[in-house]
Amino acid sequence: MSEITVSCPSCTARLKLPDASFVGKRARCPRCSERFVVELPAAVPAAAPAPALEALEELPVLPAAPMQGQAARWVPDDAPAVVAAAAPVQPAVTAPAASALPQFDLAVAPVADEGDTSSSTVERFSGRRRRKGKNSTTWLSLAGTGLLALAVTTYFWLDQRGLGTDVAKSTPAKNPGWEQEKQEETDSNTAAEGLSPTAGKPVSLNHIPFTPHLICHLHPAELWDSNAQMSEFRALLGDVGIWLENFIQAKTRYTPQEISELTIAVNFGPRMTEPDLAVVVRLDEKQTIRDLERRFSGRMRPDLNSEAAVYEAEDAAFLLVDDQTFVAASLTLAESLADYAGVGALASPDMEALIQQSDRNRHVSLLFDREIVDSHREDVFSGTNLLPVADKILFWFGSEVESVCWSMHLEPDCYMEFLMHNSSDSTPRKVQRNLMAQLDKLPEEILGMVRMMRPETLGTRKMIGRFPAMVQAFRMGTTAHVAPGMARMVTVLPQNAAANLAAASLLTWNQSLVTDFDAALPVVKNSSTEIPARLEDRLKMKVLVIFNRTPLQEALAYIAESIRTELVLDGDGLKLAGFTQNMAQTIDLGEVTALEGLDGIMQRYAKESDPLVLVVDEQKKQLLVTVKSKAAAEGLEVYDTSSK
Repeated sequence: MSEITVSCPSCTARLKLPDASFVGKRARCPRCSERFVVELPAAVPAAAPAPALEALEELPVLPAAPMQGQAARWVPDDAPAVVAAAAPVQPAVTAPAASALPQFDLAVAPVADEGDTSSSTVERFSGRRRRKGKNSTTWLSLAGTGLLALAVTTYFWLDQRGLGTDVAKSTPAKNPGWEQEKQEETDSNTAAEGLSPTAGKPVSLNHIPFTPHLICHLHPAELWDSNAQMSEFRALLGDVGIWLENFIQAKTRYTPQEISELTIAVNFGPRMTEPDLAVVVRLDEKQTIRDLERRFSGRMRPDLNSEAAVYEAEDAAFLLVDDQTFVAASLTLAESLADYAGVGALASPDMEALIQQSDRNRHVSLLFDREIVDSHREDVFSGTNLLPVADKILFWFGSEVESVCWSMHLEPDCYMEFLMHNSSDSTPRKVQRNLMAQLDKLPEEILGMVRMMRPETLGTRKMIGRFPAMVQAFRMGTTAHVAPGMARMVTVLPQNAAANLAAASLLTWNQSLVTDFDAALPVVKNSSTEIPARLEDRLKMKVLVIFNRTPLQEALAYIAESIRTELVLDGDGLKLAGFTQNMAQTIDLGEVTALEGLDGIMQRYAKESDPLVLVVDEQKKQLLVTVKSKAAAEGLEVYDTSSK
């Protein structure tokens, strides 16, 4: 259905809705906070149909009103009456012959008698020529009508002779290159959607008593599961994991293990005011009414106009939806909770498209309006360590992005997705290209920051030192796509990559808070960081080898870049053996030598009839990856990766 617009009955503010599915739901005006029921706007009455020609002929002819003019002259009473000439009726345009042109009656006033040769007639004519206002417009209209008729006549004349057929019936020429590019974008986006490990419905806004500007959807029972993977992930979150667990218990009165789904919604409201907060809790098991009342520890709100069970405690209000679902919100929203008991909140136009594309089955989903969060970041994050990181994240997205949806699922692999809705002065393709360009520069920027840090403990130093390589692996596992109305970025990494990346990110962030980045770059005296002269020694350097569906050329380029050595991939040789440079590499070796990383890739094709081989050229300081037959034909010495 098409977009509709409704008006607030209080302040007449106009609200845009994506379709008519919101009709009948209660909404709150973002300008004046007035609550009202959404109704379709009154239909515009259709224009009355034109009367038929027969009906027009039966209407009485009214006398013409006296026309006002200039240069009036006296007419004797006994002068013969002159009947005003009727306005000429222009016939309908048909297909005339080539020599037949439409005739126009240019008379605009009654013609004088033949015998009237007085100078008054000439004077009247010349006077009209001097008066350019009204009559000049008449002449221009007649001239335009004549040109139009001439064009129509010429067209029919050409059409009868077959000369205008190609011009009139020709279709615009197609652009094969553009159509192929659009088809490739569509296929790429479809393939990216197929990588999703979940296929759930969109995140629900039911029972949220306001229009949310930030939404966080979690599956606490799964994230706080006792299995090894989730336990390791929570442990590596450090202080963030502890804070989140305490927040859930304080706002819901339940532990994370008891909550199946949790939706946290925030409306920032006016500047310099505390934002509205509401959480929708869906429990893992059914609860009795007495147990729920005991958890809320409040009194039931006496609301005669609502059948909803709203409880008021000292610090929050609670709406009891059913024996597995309830809503907790700020105490000032108690009345709004009753109004939104059976309806869903209206999403802002900038977030509606992303909400419809979200997946509530993923472990974590975060949706926010970038512009609104940016305008309130000082009010929300002031006095905390999160303000600098919030500034960097919002600046990284840039003004071309209006809203963002980030989601993550940890099973079976670490899957992350970014959906970014572009602003009105940008396009999804432009957003996709700009963000990928920024992502390409991110590992180098992180490396520059890490070089300035001096962690106290050895374990922290090693984890932070690996963080740039982890970011590079994250970049190589990320693909960008253009979706309808938004840009999409998808990242797929091995299972343990999520925990390691989260731990390294937190440690690096904590160390950045105590690092003076304006100081001079410390001089590193450790000779182990120097690049050896011999290639054989460079191949012994440590690299982080974690690839997930990474193209072969990108995986090899990453290893070569890590040891500061040129590596050439022989594309022609690969074609001889039926290989391609885009063969997907999924391998998780952790931190190993560069030679072990290359050997891990080579072993995947060792049983082929013409396997991949490595050639080490010490003179050119160059590594070459080709096939065995090509190396033998050119007399190149194959380097044995397995025995080293």
